[in-house]
Amino acid sequence: MVHHRSTLFPTGLTVIRALVIARWIALAWMIAIVVFDRAELRHPIVAWLAVGVTFALTATSTWLVRTHPARLAGTAFVSCEVALALGLSIVDGYVFEPGHVFGTTQSLATQWPLLAMASAGVALGPLVAGALGLLVGPAEWIGAILNGFDAFVPRQVVSFIATSLFFAAVGVVVGWLARQLRRVEGEIADRRARDEVGRVLHDTVLQTLALVERRTSTTDPELADAARTADRDLRAFLFGSTSRSVADLESRVRSEIERVRTGHTTPVTVSVLDDGCGLDDRAQQLVARAIAEAVANALQHAAATRVVVFVETDDGGQVFASVADDGVGFDPSVPRTSHGLDRSVIGRIEELGGRVEITSAPGDGTEVCLWTGSRARGSSA
Repeated sequence: MVHHRSTLFPTGLTVIRALVIARWIALAWMIAIVVFDRAELRHPIVAWLAVGVTFALTATSTWLVRTHPARLAGTAFVSCEVALALGLSIVDGYVFEPGHVFGTTQSLATQWPLLAMASAGVALGPLVAGALGLLVGPAEWIGAILNGFDAFVPRQVVSFIATSLFFAAVGVVVGWLARQLRRVEGEIADRRARDEVGRVLHDTVLQTLALVERRTSTTDPELADAARTADRDLRAFLFGSTSRSVADLESRVRSEIERVRTGHTTPVTVSVLDDGCGLDDRAQQLVARAIAEAVANALQHAAATRVVVFVETDDGGQVFASVADDGVGFDPSVPRTSHGLDRSVIGRIEELGGRVEITSAPGDGTEVCLWTGSRARGSSA
């Protein structure tokens, strides 16, 4: 069933469609070889039969891509394509005159082994595709025997081994890329689904829970606590980290933001691009809390209709973050009576050797930007 699951991601379908076009190109190339090298053919009927079988598979793939594209990544079709590629590699030595295999004439198989390993990688995964790629060298060995070779020199043996390794590598690389794309696109689809549900529930359930918590905080503390717990758990499910790890920068940032959002109905959009944070656990936690405090400040004092949080890591593993709101704004040059930003945001980032920049004006919203490590020093230079 793995081969059916692999076709559920959009990029996989795009690759499958591209392979259909590539099959037609390889078929045209194959026909050209048979036509222009016909003087070297000793079994032309077999060569044209091979062309006919190849045409049948190519036409079938064209029909399937229009009607049942998932079947192109099924075991049946991929097995036929791999068998065709191996068969063409064997027949190549049989249809041409002796001496062809290690000569300069184009192979009858042309690009079919390459296409077959790419299809196997998308459909069956890197391990299976790699194992199938190893069979191309032995298939060409058989073709060489059919072409009249019976004593192979070391360089010819090395050529067969290199062929197997090359096509095995193609299968492994394409299969690994397909697996990564499937995982990433699955996470994106999950995030989109959660965001869609979150938008609906934010205007109904979450606001109702926040209202219940505020109105019962003094009259019915037990009910208020239950509403607060339900609000926190629902927000964690809807807006929590998409990462599988519970100890990375994204999960820490989202967890801290959800903590300070409790009791507030202002939408907060969070985007985290973590390509490998180089900060240790304590530093990541300090960054996450600084970002969350900037969000809390916006929720409490900005009277904003939305807050947008963006976090990314650079190639060196350092962090940049932006917390922007469309609230009332303020004049950053005026001494602040509240020390929330100074202590909880600026203090934490400066402890890491970083820098914080606040951009705001009365009536024009606020953006708090922070940098850690080398990015901070580079920005201030």
